[in-house]
Amino acid sequence: MTSAIVPTILHGATPAASTSALTVVLTLGALGSVAVLVLALAALRRRRSLPYLLVALAIAALATRAVVGALTMGGYLGSTTHHLVEHGLDVAVVALVVGAVYYARTVENQL
Repeated sequence: MTSAIVPTILHGATPAASTSALTVVLTLGALGSVAVLVLALAALRRRRSLPYLLVALAIAALATRAVVGALTMGGYLGSTTHHLVEHGLDVAVVALVVGAVYYARTVENQL
């Protein structure tokens, strides 16, 4: 009995087209998130406060998502690991942003 490997096609597109489109999207996402991360780090350097640190970490997590996507496209991460890491990063982003807002609105006002 032989088993065939069937590639997963992204929303019905041909494998070559979906790979090219995904490469473009990952590249644009990585460049955009790194640019915003640089701005966030500059703001953190200037303000030196916990909310700015938390926002910078959230943006770093977004930039990491592009790395995870690239590692998956290169065959270094499996589908299950890819989804686990990306959804874990989603949770981290939400927690960091909520923490930054909470601290800025509640804790800093009490100091």
